[in-house]
Amino acid sequence: MDCEKIGLFKSFIGQSEKIQILKDQAYKVALGNSTVLILGETGTGKGLLARAIHQASKRKKGNFIEVNCGAIPENLIESELFGYTKGSFTGALKEGKKGRFLMADKGSIFLDEIGEMPIHLQVKLLHVLQNRTIEPLGSEKSIPVDLRIIAATNQNLENLIRERKFRKDLYYRLGVIPLHIPPLRKRQEDIPLLATAIFQKCCKALEKTQMVLDDSVIEAFLRYDWPGNVREMENVIEYGINMSLDHRFTAEFLPHDLFQNNTVTTQKECASTLQYKGSYHQQFQHWEEELLNYYLREFGYDGDAKRKIAKELKISIATLYRKLAVYGMDK
Repeated sequence: MDCEKIGLFKSFIGQSEKIQILKDQAYKVALGNSTVLILGETGTGKGLLARAIHQASKRKKGNFIEVNCGAIPENLIESELFGYTKGSFTGALKEGKKGRFLMADKGSIFLDEIGEMPIHLQVKLLHVLQNRTIEPLGSEKSIPVDLRIIAATNQNLENLIRERKFRKDLYYRLGVIPLHIPPLRKRQEDIPLLATAIFQKCCKALEKTQMVLDDSVIEAFLRYDWPGNVREMENVIEYGINMSLDHRFTAEFLPHDLFQNNTVTTQKECASTLQYKGSYHQQFQHWEEELLNYYLREFGYDGDAKRKIAKELKISIATLYRKLAVYGMDK
């Protein structure tokens, strides 16, 4: 199933085989109503995938409620999730409060950093999963809820179970359908496409739409292992755009503590490339676009076809994806 063709999961950028498989799995999951557990390192886009699943589901007209279980103080998280009746405790609102579960009724709730949820609340969450009812604080009445739970974590829940910090029965309930997002270092061919999309988004937000992304930045990005994944790339690109003095974002403006070893090499390579192209830069681009169109018509548009094209052109698959993105052929 080609999810991109039907307009779904476009916000989750990537053309690598790993990401295409993930999108296909997520699309199939979205059509049902099962609980989903998204696993992945920090910054891989777990929240983005959760929202895409909601938008591709029959619940898309309902609310998508996000809860970061690690960001809410432990003494407040129960009332945030389940709500409370008036006069439930000192400091409570007189009219009571509607909890996040009720807000997500007929929609989806995304429980991020589920590994940070206090152990006593894990019992109540298990009850919600099993019975599809909640009990607000101060109430003895169970309220039915019709919602989908999508959870996510960057932690190893099995280790937390061994440390008695996470319930095994909850783990099995949440992990009915696990989806694993690969880290950026294991899908390098997606780096040019991601960098281009993030660059365009940041330029628009920073009102620098005339800025050009230089090849030297992509080359530096391909040499870096991205421990912070896509979120780190977003921060690096925003930093570079702000630091750039003219309309070209080059490797010179990357954070030196991260890319210092890459900058010298890529600048030399970039200078050599620009010297070769000289005044024929526009003609070269036109020729390159026509050549790529020819190969796409000859070989096709799927992943295997693009690998064959890269082999024929004697370039890396990452370079091919970057060039396709530049000419708007990455659909």
